[in-house]
Amino acid sequence: MEKRTRVVVYGSSLHMAAIAASLRADAGLEVIHLEPHAHPAPPSLEEIKAVAIAFDLNDPPPGLDVTLLRERPGLLLIGVDPSSDELLVLRGYTAQALSVRDLANAINRSGFNSE
Repeated sequence: MEKRTRVVVYGSSLHMAAIAASLRADAGLEVIHLEPHAHPAPPSLEEIKAVAIAFDLNDPPPGLDVTLLRERPGLLLIGVDPSSDELLVLRGYTAQALSVRDLANAINRSGFNSE
């Protein structure tokens, strides 16, 4: 049995439900759709141990902050903006920073430039 990547789609909007349904068509993904106001209450994001969390930027999950990225290096947070069809992608990783040079190296390795 092949291992599937666990992904959480968080949100109760029709847009997020459609994203969850579409992602389920990918056989490599195990998609868990969490609706924040469901009864009984859904499990916490920490309990699920997903590789990625997709959420509506207009209604982010509670507890979705830098602490979660720090506790779960490698976690991929994907904010979806349905009004502009844009994604905000955040990924956490840790690196040793013993000097300012280490910080500069982390910035340069990020692959982004200012242009």
